[in-house]
Amino acid sequence: MSLESTLGMTVLEASPTLTRIAMTVNEAGLNMHGTAHGGVIFSLADEAFAVISNQEAQAVAVETHMSFFKAANIGDELVAVAVPERVGRTLATYRVDVLRGDEKIALFLGTVSRREKPA
Repeated sequence: MSLESTLGMTVLEASPTLTRIAMTVNEAGLNMHGTAHGGVIFSLADEAFAVISNQEAQAVAVETHMSFFKAANIGDELVAVAVPERVGRTLATYRVDVLRGDEKIALFLGTVSRREKPA
């Protein structure tokens, strides 16, 4: 079973210039305060990062950073929106905004090492 299916993620759009992945916060994803666990929000952003960065090349993460701005609650529909910041031959950096509706609740930045996909 994949992490996507375990956490209930759905790929809404996947291209080299825009990737969107949705997830609804459920009871299994709550922390001790009754809000979405940071690891669940990170996993959503990381999945969008993985999908967008592997569209045109074989990519592996070399660095990530996440800032949390607001809490998410059970039943909240979250969407991770990934876009490229800079894509080079061997390194690429992507920005992922995690949204609840129009409200940004977290920001993820990640860099990957890239190589050509095998033929």
